[in-house]
Amino acid sequence: MSYEIFCVVLRPHKLYKTMTANTTTITDIDTGEQRLVNTGFSQVYDSSWPAFRVLLDENPSALKLLTWLIEKADKRNAILVSFSAIAKGMGMHVRTAQYAIAYLRSKKYITVLKSGNMNVYVLNDRIVWKDTADKKDKYSQFSAEVYIVASEQEEIYRTQLIGHAIAKPVKSRQTRKMQADKDMVDH
Repeated sequence: MSYEIFCVVLRPHKLYKTMTANTTTITDIDTGEQRLVNTGFSQVYDSSWPAFRVLLDENPSALKLLTWLIEKADKRNAILVSFSAIAKGMGMHVRTAQYAIAYLRSKKYITVLKSGNMNVYVLNDRIVWKDTADKKDKYSQFSAEVYIVASEQEEIYRTQLIGHAIAKPVKSRQTRKMQADKDMVDH
């Protein structure tokens, strides 16, 4: 039995109809023109497969890390993430992640840009691309997926891996009442 996933999202001048998890039909409301687009994909050029095999032979940790970066990067081929978040996400030691990043950088699989004390990792678009071909060579500025871990956050926040910070729960009523009573006595 097969099921069709169907969802309609209204945006100005466009109507999006999700056909499957990775295919969307976009209808321009003004013209009625329909376009089928893929989402959630990574394009690997045929000429890049030998480079992946070299990685597999020379540095399996770097290949593992590269595939993780490809998976997590946004459609502009970029992700902002710390070494410790990479290590935690990959289940590897921070030093192993640093060596893998250095290897990938030296072999031009990735470019590393600085954003404060964080790094923005940009995938080489001659190897892999996550958006449509018409947008490939047009962007020098981009947004990036931000991947953070709870252990790097201030204690005031608990952070889920997907980046939604939630304030820590407040004290119980009894604790608040005791604190208020103590404050009244002190004044």
